[in-house]
Amino acid sequence: MTKELVWVTRTDPFNRLTAKRLAGAGYEPLSAPALRVVAMPARPLTAVPDALVFTSLNGVRMHRFFPALADLPVFAVGDHSARFARARGYSRVTSAAGNITDLCRVIRLGLSAPADILHVGAVSPAGDMAAMLGSSYRVRRLPVYDIEESDPRDLEWIAGRLEAIGHIIVHSPRAGSHVARWLDAAMPDWTGVAHCISPAAAEPFRALPGISAQISNRPDERSLLSALFENRGPGSSIAAVAHGLDRSRGARRVRMADAGHA
Repeated sequence: MTKELVWVTRTDPFNRLTAKRLAGAGYEPLSAPALRVVAMPARPLTAVPDALVFTSLNGVRMHRFFPALADLPVFAVGDHSARFARARGYSRVTSAAGNITDLCRVIRLGLSAPADILHVGAVSPAGDMAAMLGSSYRVRRLPVYDIEESDPRDLEWIAGRLEAIGHIIVHSPRAGSHVARWLDAAMPDWTGVAHCISPAAAEPFRALPGISAQISNRPDERSLLSALFENRGPGSSIAAVAHGLDRSRGARRVRMADAGHA
């Protein structure tokens, strides 16, 4: 039986985990990141904050762990980021299990104001946390990495297999934008499914009306892959359970012509 091809656009090294889950579920994953992570020069901490906030897995990975900060309250945007932070050595980690709006809500519930927060993340983060939290919280940003789009030449081998690829996994709006532009140039009539982690990640595909999109009900990989496995047919639920994926979280499928209303 021929395995379905899935293009994994997630950044390295976390694309390897996605590919492993897909392979275990019976797909053939093709890992070709749409973006790459570039480390920023380390900046020394000038003051110990009241709490640390991580808005991505890469923020946790690229930030040097200091034992003196191990007992600080740590707020992570999602479950994976939270688990990674605990593995690094932080002992008081709370997961928002969602997006930046959920994260700000969890911070207000778990951290008394006024408070100094160190936001560790990308050079250009998604959302203005300082504005969302308000003046009662003093937010200092510590960029530890930047995101760059992959060179189109690195995706040329994908172009040769596009006709056989039925699914693309998209983990961020930035990746969605780059992939949609690349598809428009390489094969604008591609008619597969883009599995997107959020409506913002799906939005760039509106210019390619032949594409269908599945928008995850939750902004995490658990929901993203569960929907793919569920829609595959008999046997997919076994693979999903085997890889710790909650099948109760699905996704909604839309034609890209209607994505703006999703």
